Amino acid sequence: MSWYRPQSWSLSVKIPVIHSVMIVGVALTIGVVVVAQAWVQFREELEEKALLLARDVATAAPEAILRNDYWTLYNTLRRTASHMPARIGEPRLLSGMVLDMDGQVLAHIDPMNHPLGLALDPAEEAERRLLDDALRTVTPSIVTGSGGGSDFIESVVPITFDQKRLGVVRIRVSMAELQGKIWRAGLTVLVLTLGLAAAGSLLGAVISSRMGRRLKALAEGMETVGRGEVSQVRPLAAANRDEIGQLVARFNDMAAELAEKKRLEEKLALSEKLASLGQIVAGVAHEVNNPLGGMLNCINTLKMHPEDPALLRRYLPLLEKGLNRIGATVQGLLVELQNEGEPAPCDLACLSDLKELVAAEIGDRKIALRWDNGVPGETCLGCSCPNLQQVLLNLMNNSIRAMPEGGTLAFRSCRENNSLVMEVEDSGVGIPKEHRRHLFDPFFTSRPNGTGLGLWVTYQLVQRMHGTIQVESEPGQGSLFRVRLPLESDAVAEKVQ
Repeated sequence: MSWYRPQSWSLSVKIPVIHSVMIVGVALTIGVVVVAQAWVQFREELEEKALLLARDVATAAPEAILRNDYWTLYNTLRRTASHMPARIGEPRLLSGMVLDMDGQVLAHIDPMNHPLGLALDPAEEAERRLLDDALRTVTPSIVTGSGGGSDFIESVVPITFDQKRLGVVRIRVSMAELQGKIWRAGLTVLVLTLGLAAAGSLLGAVISSRMGRRLKALAEGMETVGRGEVSQVRPLAAANRDEIGQLVARFNDMAAELAEKKRLEEKLALSEKLASLGQIVAGVAHEVNNPLGGMLNCINTLKMHPEDPALLRRYLPLLEKGLNRIGATVQGLLVELQNEGEPAPCDLACLSDLKELVAAEIGDRKIALRWDNGVPGETCLGCSCPNLQQVLLNLMNNSIRAMPEGGTLAFRSCRENNSLVMEVEDSGVGIPKEHRRHLFDPFFTSRPNGTGLGLWVTYQLVQRMHGTIQVESEPGQGSLFRVRLPLESDAVAEKVQ
């Protein structure tokens, strides 16, 4: 699993991570919104309070200024300042003053440092700008700034009498306590977010662990089914009725149906094998008993007349013929039942040898042989040469016997895509329609002296070579047998060459 590729993460990792990210995202969003709203609310309240204090002083100041009663003005300022409690965590009053229009101090909460009658002369440029703005203000206002190591809010309210400006009141309140509240609120949100993220990760891990175990068991079961080992699949527990539980239930049903299907297929295959074996046994019994009965009669006759040479000359050829027929039957079965293992690939040069064998089999019969081999000899085939030769030789011998009065025997071969196509065609008597469907059954023959094993063995060999065989025939119009076999890959062909 690559940690930098989330698509490769397992569910046991993805689900806790997704839970944590979602919880952190939601918690942080809510926390930021709450903290921002709290900041705005606290600041508005602080500005309103500072402005209210300055207005109280500005309301009582005109009478004292007109009478030059600066002591009363100072007491009013002190009394107003007492409304800002000096408790820990509450906003602090940094400064409060009453100035005339020339910037001279009429009252100050810190008279030791700002005596009465002296002009306020701040050293910092920012303070001088604030002073100039305050002296020019005509309506109550709020300004913000920083100084003395903390941010502050300052309310400025002009003092008027009969629409004449007498001075200005300035009340400055520290924002450090407000910032502390916001910081503590943000820290609380962060702690809650981390706690929720941890809880979400734990919950996601539990959910993904349970889900992962069920999905892993389901994957292992599907892998077992894919290998064809349906009988080894144990029913999975479907404790929940969620989507995974429904999937597990459907898988259990599918596995049970596949197991039943496989059991029925095995039973059917066994039945077919037994039926085929019974057919073969019955055919063998028939093919052996027929000559065997005649042979026993010959032997009984010879036992009763052991000295008669004429009987020996008469019955010994019959005994030999019967034994040869039994031997041919047994030989045909042995060819089919012989297990040659994995055949070695061969080239098609062996078809040249087959032509000579067919010509020798034709002999002096009035049969014309037409040989058209359109496949190069180096073409590689995935079967052994003896098996290929036996298939074609069986088909050609069958065609030769189908032309007792003579005719034409043709062989054609070509390559189609990655297959070898071979055709054996004769101009013989043809095959009736009712015989064609039994043509490749064991011991089926239309000739009195046939064993019925030649075409059956041919069919079995073609099946073993992963090929197909087809027949086209009409009575009186000859027959065409078409064999299609897969060719080997180029890599195997180079190895054979």
